[in-house]
Amino acid sequence: MSDSRKRQKGPQGQPIHVAIASTSTSAPSPALALFPSAQPPSKTPYSLYTHGESQSLLAAETDDIEFESRNHIGEAAEEAGGEERGYSTEYMIGVHNPRTNTLTLHSSPLHLFTPSIKSLKPTPESLASRDHQSLMTAQRALLGSTFGTKKAIRALNAQQRNKLNQESFGTGSSSKLLQQHLQSSIQQSSAHLPTVESIELTANEARPIPPFNLEAETPAQVYALEHLLSPAELNSIDLSPFLSAPTNKERLAMLPGKKPDFIWTKFKQILPARNEVEGSIPNPKKQDRERLKLLIHLAYLFRFKETVFAGTKSLDRSKLVERLGNPAPIVVDSLIDRYTEGIRTSGGGGGGGEQRKMTSFMEQKLLSYLLVIVLRIDGYSTDIDSIAHDLAIGPPKIREVFRSLGCQIVAPSAVDREKLVTSGFAKTTAEAGKMKKATLKVPLEFPKERKGRAKK
Repeated sequence: MSDSRKRQKGPQGQPIHVAIASTSTSAPSPALALFPSAQPPSKTPYSLYTHGESQSLLAAETDDIEFESRNHIGEAAEEAGGEERGYSTEYMIGVHNPRTNTLTLHSSPLHLFTPSIKSLKPTPESLASRDHQSLMTAQRALLGSTFGTKKAIRALNAQQRNKLNQESFGTGSSSKLLQQHLQSSIQQSSAHLPTVESIELTANEARPIPPFNLEAETPAQVYALEHLLSPAELNSIDLSPFLSAPTNKERLAMLPGKKPDFIWTKFKQILPARNEVEGSIPNPKKQDRERLKLLIHLAYLFRFKETVFAGTKSLDRSKLVERLGNPAPIVVDSLIDRYTEGIRTSGGGGGGGEQRKMTSFMEQKLLSYLLVIVLRIDGYSTDIDSIAHDLAIGPPKIREVFRSLGCQIVAPSAVDREKLVTSGFAKTTAEAGKMKKATLKVPLEFPKERKGRAKK
């Protein structure tokens, strides 16, 4: 069978002869090009410009961009004692001739191309306007230095000293050293900048919400009870009168102010009437006792919100105690300290004092703490429209506060829709389906800041 492969021409296995190409001023030499940013199409023509025997410049252009090579050693070489400027980097390109088995090396400089956008280049009109403005400035400075006051002359001299130009930061090696120093300083300063995560965490901690636990594995671990009210406040609430009362109506009468539907419903769920347990005093479990105390504390928060609100001149403690139903002093003091701010006031004769006021920030804090307690009582999932009705606040605002607490807004289940219809909050199941629920879920996630163009 004949061999169909072509035989390679030329000597095989022999040493290759290396030769250096002779330089000719008439013939152009090969070149290497590097495009760090924009790169022209492959069919773009190039123009070669030479200066002497050792320097050349390549240039190319498209409809929008001009490309010019920057590959010469600048003035720094002349300052260092160099005879003439040359290429900053130069390579050798080898061309192998298989017939003569010769590798010819051609000197090839590296051309680093810098693009410039044509539309951004200065026009002759803009250059003329700039030159005219410079001339006017120079003439004005000359008149000021000749006929101006001493103060004006000092200002002109200071302006000339502070004027920046190409030599302001030195030339050659000194300018490069300054550039390296600035780059190093920027890198060192930027290394201490806060991360996006730390900025987001700091912003969340500064919001008017209770302290939270990002590592929580269950919703109950997100907001600790001691951060909502102190153990002393919780222990000061006496359940004995509520447990011994014969009916829920009498129990609710012990609470201050109007009775929100949420508190009324939860009281009936947690604490049955005595006639339902054959007249004996109920003995709820420890968890239900805690929920009952939180319901009583929630009644205090509702009443506090009705009594003290942003815009009032100052807090009247005696009036607050009366409207809260004369609770334990620790309850009143804690509510004032937690949800009002001290404002310094000036008095006669140079004296002054401090008044407690409800600010808009504290009003938002009160609403956030109140809704967290609602979530804790309601098993960390509660109906938004119902609590919005009790607070006399629009559901959209309540949804935003729940989102700021890390809740997800979900549609109610079939069982929840039936409960809403039975309780009278909705007329039909279809209407109940539109009533969203706020559910606290883990891992805890807060809403991201919206980014976008501002509406005009």
